[in-house]
Amino acid sequence: MHILVTGGFGNVGVRVVDECLARGHAVTVFDVASPRAERLGRRYGRVGVRVRIGDVRRPGDLAEAVAGQDAIIHLAAILPPTSDRLPELCDAVNVGGTRNLVEAARALDPAPAFVEVSSASVMGPTQHRDGPVRPGAPVNPVDVYTRSKAAAEAVVAESGLDSCALRLAAVMPSYVGLGPVLGMIRVIYDMPLEARCEIVYDADVAHALVSAAENLRGSGEMRGRTGFIAGGAGNGCQIRIRAMFEGAFGPMGLALPRDELFPDDLGSYYLDWYDTAEVQSILGYQNHTFDQWNEVFTANFRFLKPAVAALRPVLTAAIARLSPRFTPARSRRAGLRAQRAVPGASAR
Repeated sequence: MHILVTGGFGNVGVRVVDECLARGHAVTVFDVASPRAERLGRRYGRVGVRVRIGDVRRPGDLAEAVAGQDAIIHLAAILPPTSDRLPELCDAVNVGGTRNLVEAARALDPAPAFVEVSSASVMGPTQHRDGPVRPGAPVNPVDVYTRSKAAAEAVVAESGLDSCALRLAAVMPSYVGLGPVLGMIRVIYDMPLEARCEIVYDADVAHALVSAAENLRGSGEMRGRTGFIAGGAGNGCQIRIRAMFEGAFGPMGLALPRDELFPDDLGSYYLDWYDTAEVQSILGYQNHTFDQWNEVFTANFRFLKPAVAALRPVLTAAIARLSPRFTPARSRRAGLRAQRAVPGASAR
């Protein structure tokens, strides 16, 4: 098959490209110009990947990219927090760009199959319900990003193409650099520690998306279907936010920040546990456990432990100060509690 991957040089996109190549597919990547795209374009160009740099807001760019394709895996999107900062751009790319891509696909004969990659966050806050969330439940988008993804799903569903929409849960990377980890630390205080959360390994996401493209061009069970891509209860992937953060902080030698620095309103969180039984039965993508992801993450950041150990008090204090709930009084109380745990310690 010839498969177009939009946003193919993003974190998930690269895993999808690798999965396509491993299965022997011919791959075209469509992405915006950036130093990362230039670097990855050179690397993947050497193994036969066709690279097209452009903008989904420009129909002409897409017409060239979709030519000759059997399937499209559409990952290109504006994500939070950029979506909140630039809502017009988010709508133009996530909704308008999807519409342009659909029209480019519809102009071909035969038209390629279309895998719309969405987000489980389109369901809105669901922690007050009994889980898991089912695919047929009504969407409840509550912000710029989720409204754009719900609208994009509708564009694809109404296109007449052989298509499906797959909503990703919390995607955990097989490798991530230190910069993205620091970025993640900046948003942890939006998440209640006791909220339900289902993770999925990025390699399993790639498996699901490529399998969906193959299925749409083959036996077709995925045609017209909307489903969740999440790791599954049997793999230990239906967890709480606390466990997810402990799995990320522990490998770096850091303790989870104090509970009082996190929100306690479960209704403020936007992910949950998901019913993936039907999609899993078709795509067979749930191949990694939470513990396996944690082992890989630990291996990636083992080198940081000596430096973190030396700087732990400074790092702990700096991370605490990122919380909007941080106050000097809370910090002092935490310091007193820590000192009482050490014989002979006294406050100054």
